Amino acid sequence: MKWALITGGAKGLGASLCLSLADEGQAVAVHYNTSKDEASEVVQECRKKGVCAEAIQGDFSNRETVEDFIKRYLHQFSETNILINNIGNYFIGSAAHTPIETWESLFQMNLHTPFMLSNSLAPSLLRNQGNIIHIGVSGILRQNANTYTTAYSLTKQALYGLTLSQAKEWATHGLRVNMVSPGELDYSMDHHKIPMNRPGTCLEVCRVVNFLLDPKNGYITGQNIEIAGGLGLGCSK
Repeated sequence: MKWALITGGAKGLGASLCLSLADEGQAVAVHYNTSKDEASEVVQECRKKGVCAEAIQGDFSNRETVEDFIKRYLHQFSETNILINNIGNYFIGSAAHTPIETWESLFQMNLHTPFMLSNSLAPSLLRNQGNIIHIGVSGILRQNANTYTTAYSLTKQALYGLTLSQAKEWATHGLRVNMVSPGELDYSMDHHKIPMNRPGTCLEVCRVVNFLLDPKNGYITGQNIEIAGGLGLGCSK
């Protein structure tokens, strides 16, 4: 059996991604940290759709706990064909107002963990000519000065750089790596002025992810697709 691992799959966009993949007949591994009950609910909903689904706990706050998660995951799920690095910490603040502990935590969760998971699952993903989807954030390609969410934005910019490097390195072997970058969603912490006058929905993000995962679109790799309703196109917070 080939599994899709969705990090942060218990709530929000992660839960929607799990259910969306289940609709496509994909077996789903639902990662959670503390949201055990919510993860169990997602698993049950996926199973109702006729697919195999399991929850797996993992603390991604430091290298040692990520390594422990990887060891347990590989023991439980022998083959993986999809990795969606969805989980990420968010912090509002300029560089001068970001504590070093928060800075390090953001890079660990948003960059180092996807890097470790990608490399550890690569043998299986390569065997299955699978897919890695990194979840970014709208605006990271515009390279504007950011004093609002400096550290968070830098982690996502670095994750995009990792996306490009991985896409080039693994393209020869049929493993595709792309990024999907939402803007403000209907449950987001922030509220921006959006040209389309509404936040996005998780379903709209899931449709783009499914498009990238579809084998019919198997010539696409190293790309970043924004689902943001025009957010950042000449407007600012």
